[in-house]
Amino acid sequence: MKIIKDSNDQYHSSKSISASGLKEISKTSVYHYLNKVRKETDSMIFGTAVHTALLESETFYDIYYPMPLIKDLRTKEGKILKAEAEEKSDGKILLSHYDHERIKHIIQNFKKNKLAQEYSKGEIELSHYTEYDGVGVRVRPDIINHVSGYIADVKTCQSASPESFRLDVFEWKYHLQAAFYMDILNFDEFKFICCEVNPPYAVVVHTLDSEFIEIGRKLWKQAFMDWKDYHVAGKIKLFHHDNICEDGSYLISFKR
Repeated sequence: MKIIKDSNDQYHSSKSISASGLKEISKTSVYHYLNKVRKETDSMIFGTAVHTALLESETFYDIYYPMPLIKDLRTKEGKILKAEAEEKSDGKILLSHYDHERIKHIIQNFKKNKLAQEYSKGEIELSHYTEYDGVGVRVRPDIINHVSGYIADVKTCQSASPESFRLDVFEWKYHLQAAFYMDILNFDEFKFICCEVNPPYAVVVHTLDSEFIEIGRKLWKQAFMDWKDYHVAGKIKLFHHDNICEDGSYLISFKR
């Protein structure tokens, strides 16, 4: 296994398959994954900023430039203030005053949460490149602690309540990610450090039970087999469906 501290761009440019790729395949298909137009949303950009602030705070202001409070970007004054901020930023990523304030609130609650602090200790953002069943795979844990034996991942969310996070797990297939990381890195413990992006900015640590992890394991392995079929034999599969007609069409039942 190759373990290096590379950039996000270098990591995502690798041809090996990652947890995010397997999640996309599991949600849709290899065809969709290969043809998806990838564009970072505002939520994804904000989530990356939160990750940096919590786990690599010493580099935060080397990467981000907080803008002053601009009440209305459509006004002449607002446009001037933004232009001045862009000039002063010297190529750094501009961060709105509102987003900067949100991040500061998240940091305050993160520092008050002893459990979150405990599970944020370890090696940060190290890329791991290896092979599984002869096919290249990669993982990049937010936090990995070989001494205490856990992997942890920071997630931003609207609500960090147990029930809301449970729904997020299904929606974003976090259980697939957890099982994939645990299996590839040979770990038995995975923690989610969940940070609310709106008031009151609660920070909560969640753990998935063994049943959730086992379902995630089945999902990543099925997605991986579809990827391997493409990688090795060039077969591009579409949707998984239990009922298929003799002519190859999908049989849609009245009852689920």
